[in-house]
Formats: sequence, C-alpha cells, structure tokens
Amino acid sequence: MLSDSTAAPGGGQAAAREGVGADDLRQYRVALAIAARRLKRYPPLARERGWEGRVEVAVSVSAWQRGPQSSLVHSSGHAALDEQALSMIEKAAATTMLPESLKGRDFRVLLPIEFTLEDDQ
Repeated sequence: MLSDSTAAPGGGQAAAREGVGADDLRQYRVALAIAARRLKRYPPLARERGWEGRVEVAVSVSAWQRGPQSSLVHSSGHAALDEQALSMIEKAAATTMLPESLKGRDFRVLLPIEFTLEDDQ
C-alpha cells in the first residue's frame, strides 16, 4: 500500500506561505502516488524472508534542478524494501507532470510506502 500523506519542509502551511499552495502539492502528490502504485513490486528476497516494513521517500523539486530528486527519509530496516521504494518513486517522479503552478518552485513531498505480505497476494 502507498499511504496517502504528504508534507513539505515545515509542513504544508509553510510551503503555502512561500507561494506553493497546499492544493497544488496535494494534486502532485496524488499523481505521484497513482504512478508509483502501478510500479510497485514486492522484492522477491523480501517476500521469501517474510520482510515487511514502511519506507518514507521524499521527492524534492527545485527551480534549479533538472528534475525531481528522490531520497530515503525513513528506512524499513531492510535494504531490499528501501531500494524498491526508491526505485518506484524515482520512476514515478520522472514521468509525473508537474502542475503549472508548481513549475519553477521549490518544494518537497513525502510519500510513505507500506510493504506488507498480506497486500502482496
């Protein structure tokens, strides 16, 4: 499961004060989550060993960067799950269009990804 929470540095309100609207961030985060869900695969090693966990990935966008940058914010404790989460979010971020209102802006969204064997059925 890909959780539906979002954040920006200092929270959504801080981002809105800096010219990035909460609705715009929400729209982008939802689009990222939908794209990421399509790419989600349970790592075979993690499935074999019964590993589950929650990974939190940040997608940072800056006016001076070429594209979105993904980084691990919170590890599941299992490298296979962390790497899969980063990979799927990086691919989703590369193909998800930024809303016009966010282009040229600096912001960050957090995407929690849950890996549970029950959901892998």
